[in-house]
Amino acid sequence: MLFRRRKRLKILAELLRKSWHFFAGLILITGYSLVALNYSKEIALVAVVVVLLAAMEFEHVRIEYKPRLFRAIDVLFRKKEFNQPSSMLSFIISFIIIFAVFEHMIAFTAMLMMIAGDAFSAGFGMLFGEKKIRGKKTYVGSFAGLISNLIVGWFVLTEYPQLFIPMALTATVIETLTNKLDDNLTVPVSTAFVGYLLSIIWHVNF
Repeated sequence: MLFRRRKRLKILAELLRKSWHFFAGLILITGYSLVALNYSKEIALVAVVVVLLAAMEFEHVRIEYKPRLFRAIDVLFRKKEFNQPSSMLSFIISFIIIFAVFEHMIAFTAMLMMIAGDAFSAGFGMLFGEKKIRGKKTYVGSFAGLISNLIVGWFVLTEYPQLFIPMALTATVIETLTNKLDDNLTVPVSTAFVGYLLSIIWHVNF
């Protein structure tokens, strides 16, 4: 009984973390896109760098000084992140890289696939996944991630299935295979790179 309660609390905590990552990612993507649209790409990137600096300072205070005020949000971090930087930093860094290097629609799709795929694969994997692929990754979770990635690609790049289908597959495969590295970095960078190469091969002009 106690074991089941602990398992439910663990699942609830993980779902809360994934929900936070999902909505925080949406806010960052939306904010960047609005600034880039109304001002310029350069100003939008500088704004995200400011967000990165703020996140770095937040992580410094959280890890070095462990203020009591921050204990209320401990649930948003995994145990291994209590004494080391969280995945928030690698997420923002990968965001800056792909939006600085790649075309906006490619970067936009890659980041949406990352946050949607991660949220749905984790959610469905924890709730319904039993058979493991490797580590904590399940067949159910990976399939749910693939479907969410395809839906994102279809909404954003509707006219370019030759781009969004391989990008969705890339995001799913990299997320499934990533173990020691942070998938907040490996997934969006790999997905955007594949989308970029295919846009050149297919002569896609957005």
